[in-house]
Parts: sequence; structure tokens; C-alpha cells
Amino acid sequence: MDNGYTPLSDDEVLFVDRGRIMMSNPTFKVIEFLDALAQTINDQEGNWSDEKEAWFGDGLECEALRFGSGGWQRGRVRIRVEFMPLKPPGKLPERSSARQPEPLTDRLRPRNNVDDIFSDEDDY
Repeated sequence: MDNGYTPLSDDEVLFVDRGRIMMSNPTFKVIEFLDALAQTINDQEGNWSDEKEAWFGDGLECEALRFGSGGWQRGRVRIRVEFMPLKPPGKLPERSSARQPEPLTDRLRPRNNVDDIFSDEDDY
């Protein structure tokens, strides 16, 4: 089911102004949030182990009873942060054809309409 959410990478940055949990700063990396969540779980559960760490890494072996799967499925589960933009990303604005960049050969050519400030050194 495509609900518009996509997983964020660990180094991507979030700004959460309201309703944030576990984070004192409104701007943080995804990995910082996941680390805070793991720390909170550790504080409540105690005895942190590789099995508990797996929730935040490669996943923990499990079985899932999923809709439409016809029964239990063996697999892995993990915790991730997902994001859904409010509107799809727009395209970059196209360059206006009214103002084309000057060709490199024209930019390197000497200009006749520019006064040479060093031509009349005797005037100073």
C-alpha cells in the first residue's frame, strides 16, 4: 500500500516545531531521534542487548500476520522514521529564453565600447 510516506535516511534532518518527543532541539537528524528512542527504551527496559539494538538496525526476526498474506509470514521488523511531503516537490524553474548567457567567445573578445583607463596616463 503506497500511502505517500518514504523512509528517511539516518543523516537527513528534521525540524519539528510542535508535538516533538524526546528531542529538546526542534532541529535534529533522524539518527539522533532513533538514538533517543533507543535510550528511552533502554531506560525503561534495562539490560540493552543486541536483540533490542536490532529494532534500530538490520531488524529483528519475527513473524507477522498481515492482511491478504494468507497466514503468518516469517521475516524481520525494524523501526524507521518516514516522511510524506504535503505537496510533491516542484521542478526547478526553467531559464527564460529572453536572457540567454553570452557565449564564451564573446566574453573573451576585447570590447570597443569600454574606455581604457590607462590610455592617457599623462592626464593625471
